[in-house]
Amino acid sequence: MSDQSPIEPPRPGAYPPGPGSPSPAGDGGRRLWPIVLVLGALAAAIALVAGAIVFTSGDPGKEQVPLGGPATSPVTTPATAPTAADPQAAIKAEVIAAYRAAWDEYLAVGRDSKATADDDRLRAHRVGTSLAAVQLTLVKMKSSNEIFDGEVKLLNPQVSELTPSTASIIDCVEDATGTVNATTGARVEPATRVVQRATVTMKKIGDVWKQSNFTSVDASCAGS
Repeated sequence: MSDQSPIEPPRPGAYPPGPGSPSPAGDGGRRLWPIVLVLGALAAAIALVAGAIVFTSGDPGKEQVPLGGPATSPVTTPATAPTAADPQAAIKAEVIAAYRAAWDEYLAVGRDSKATADDDRLRAHRVGTSLAAVQLTLVKMKSSNEIFDGEVKLLNPQVSELTPSTASIIDCVEDATGTVNATTGARVEPATRVVQRATVTMKKIGDVWKQSNFTSVDASCAGS
């Protein structure tokens, strides 16, 4: 039997310090981590330990046309070919809506002092490593009588791959969450804005799209 202590998942609400990154102080000098990195790290650890298989899969210039002019040199507008509609647009919109709902419900459970990590709202939108990762985060947070404060913004989610049963999403996630004491409302973890690039795997269970994996990297997003 190993005598090593279990590795605790990092806390949500900030980020790992690094070159060029600020380092907010926490209680006892602890280093704080954002939700997006927590979920990505937890999902990776769960997949490694359990051997789980993750299914991945200014205004534009306007031409100034002079009035009149020689009859032999009329100004003509070139024909524009019609743009073909994306035949998968409706399904992609459904996938993105499910992805947003997974985040909304996770934050709702995290802000609810009476909710537990086994809340059905989580299971309604997540499976696999994604579900296990958020549950671990919530168990640790709620055992300390803490709830989420702040918000997460999904800046530009796009479906990059799509099959009948799986979908991949790329996104930039702006994490501005922290935690407060559920009883007193006193600040525990500061809310620090962090923008992370994320890759998300969605899986279709029956007729419902659910988030099955979430991975974030400590990389900036263009235009964020």
